[in-house]
Amino acid sequence: MPEIPPNNTSWKRGLRLNQKRHLEMTEEEKANVATCRGLRAGHPCKNPIFYCTECGNYGCDQEVVDKCPDQGFKNDKCLNCGAQGTRIPVMEDQLADYIAAWEKAQE
Repeated sequence: MPEIPPNNTSWKRGLRLNQKRHLEMTEEEKANVATCRGLRAGHPCKNPIFYCTECGNYGCDQEVVDKCPDQGFKNDKCLNCGAQGTRIPVMEDQLADYIAAWEKAQE
């Protein structure tokens, strides 16, 4: 599993990536994590947003492909590079940086 960035203190658990589900998150974690703004089945998705440490892809994690237009992972597997176990949750204040880095890498 990938290490957590040192500035991402909300998700530390033994200095390893925290793979908790959204339902298991504390209120503090829920307040700090970036949530998906895509529309899923006619309503806002609101799942946590993750980024891939292998390729920089970002988005929510769903159980089926194309469930959300902003989806980046399917069952912890990156939809861009296919790597598993490489997702790290994105905090709200870091989301713009990850989006900018992904868009720059796509140029």
